[in-house]
Amino acid sequence: MDNPRAFFRQQTILLTGGTGVLGGCLLYKLTMKLDTRKIYAVVRGSTEAAISQWKETMPEHIEDMLATKKIELVLGDMTKHGFGIEEAILREMASSVTVIIHAAANINWLSTMPLKETTSNNCLPVLRLAEVAATFGKLAKFVFISTTYANSFLPDGIVEEKIYPVGDPEQHLAQILSEGKVSKGVDSGFASPYTFAKHLAEQLLLSRNPRLPILIVRPSTIGPAVSEPHPYYYRRGSCPASDYIERYMSAPDSGIVHVSPHCPDGTNVYDEIPVDMVANLTLLHIMHGTVGIVQAGAESYVKRTMAHFHQDIIDHFPHQDGARGPEFHYVTDKSIKQGRYAEFGKIWARDWCFSNAASKSFRSVKGPLSIALGDHDAAEKFMKERARRISEEVVRRRASKNSERSSVNFFI
Repeated sequence: MDNPRAFFRQQTILLTGGTGVLGGCLLYKLTMKLDTRKIYAVVRGSTEAAISQWKETMPEHIEDMLATKKIELVLGDMTKHGFGIEEAILREMASSVTVIIHAAANINWLSTMPLKETTSNNCLPVLRLAEVAATFGKLAKFVFISTTYANSFLPDGIVEEKIYPVGDPEQHLAQILSEGKVSKGVDSGFASPYTFAKHLAEQLLLSRNPRLPILIVRPSTIGPAVSEPHPYYYRRGSCPASDYIERYMSAPDSGIVHVSPHCPDGTNVYDEIPVDMVANLTLLHIMHGTVGIVQAGAESYVKRTMAHFHQDIIDHFPHQDGARGPEFHYVTDKSIKQGRYAEFGKIWARDWCFSNAASKSFRSVKGPLSIALGDHDAAEKFMKERARRISEEVVRRRASKNSERSSVNFFI
């Protein structure tokens, strides 16, 4: 199959997480670039709220996307039994949907979210959706968007596109639901409860549903788009590195970062991939009938170091009002307390290499799903421009706050 438009023109897709950064990008690609027959987009709260979010992130495209009449907004909540979707709509989807893409998630890289809560948000919904999918008569692909950091318990080195089991996942899930935790030590090596929940979801999804045509896509850190829906498209809270930059530029911390002994100068690969490249890889694998696990990270994009990433922050830090810029100090001694933002981004100080073997054959693909970089200059232009844009936004917000304070003082 070499014609993506011809392929997707025959597909009816159920998409969850459509208001997220990846889900929104997928929705754009499916409607505007691939002429997909129909997309059921499950949205939470209200259709008005969903459209409002798209108007914020894709202001130049959302009206045209909706005008195609290919998108049917379906009210639902993926954390509830039955998803809160009307029975008539469920029956309609069961008889027509050919591809399910579960991109909904409650992303939290910190260790503060309780394990039971993040499991309810990031593990149980995909398992319930798989049960429903088993009744879909025309289903050809069930896609689960996971994360490379589902294996963050592994030592630095190569991470293959496979399951790395940790104990009995059924037992772990039962413990979490009954006690809110797992046996001591089981989840201690994971970067956060969120990554452990994703790890559980992967194992249970595959073990419980051997007959489903499952594709698990593991993106690394999702970054702003190279070009689609528009350059630097992203949503606050959905692109961790951009949020990390904004935090540092708003109020720098100590700059102390724990690093691996074999990368004492921050020379490890900081793994990030633009959201539109993740979308293209996902859609390519759907079109080519891939099953199993695929990873989407720096191996499919550009490998930059953590030190380069931090230098972008230093170079574009807003020094208005005498604000002092950050200084980064890499330490291997874990007894030294690292900065609060480094704790947020501790996965980026590791030195994993996420294999992309399943996607290497796509490097020569042309057309609407191309992952070729062409003249795209990630190292010297794109990422630095991202930092500059965030810096300008920080300055704008700071000025707005100062203006509000002045107005309050005047009226007092």
